[in-house]
Amino acid sequence: MRREILNEVKIIAFVTLAGMAVFASMLLFGLRAKAATVRDGIHTPVYAALQTVDRGELADMRNAEEWVEPWTCPISQNDLDLLAAIVYAEAGDQGHYGMRLVCDVILNRVDSPAWPNTIPGVVYQTNQFSPVFDGGLDRAWSRVTAECYDAVLTELQCGRIDYGIQYFSMYGCQNGQFAFQYLDHYFGY
Repeated sequence: MRREILNEVKIIAFVTLAGMAVFASMLLFGLRAKAATVRDGIHTPVYAALQTVDRGELADMRNAEEWVEPWTCPISQNDLDLLAAIVYAEAGDQGHYGMRLVCDVILNRVDSPAWPNTIPGVVYQTNQFSPVFDGGLDRAWSRVTAECYDAVLTELQCGRIDYGIQYFSMYGCQNGQFAFQYLDHYFGY
């Protein structure tokens, strides 16, 4: 009997401490996020207040696998909405991870000198994303889910899954060099 009471006390203490840890982390991250949204009296999105490093230092950090690179440019609400819509149109049935991979392709293209340097430029580039010309993107605007936004914001705030992929297709790797397959999509460098 005494051992059962002691075990119950341990469980209650553990649950209480775990709850306090979760609350403290939410409070900490909430305060950090709020602090990041106002700079010099100007409201900026949380994801626009990011750390910057020079390219040489970034390459060293990537090689040492010490750096999870977030998106380094501010993004407008229109671009965020466009990114979520194209992610839904291309990968709405591929789960959170699949959505993030499609987002990676778009952001990697924006970062590459071989592609347009804006999200709309990449998305609307001729013959690149089939939902743009087959009406899928138009239909996606009214169907975008919170999971799409979550996947996009995860990529913007936490860094990408893969910084090299620039192609994907449902019909094998038709462009670039094959990298991997995830569910219905084949990704390439």
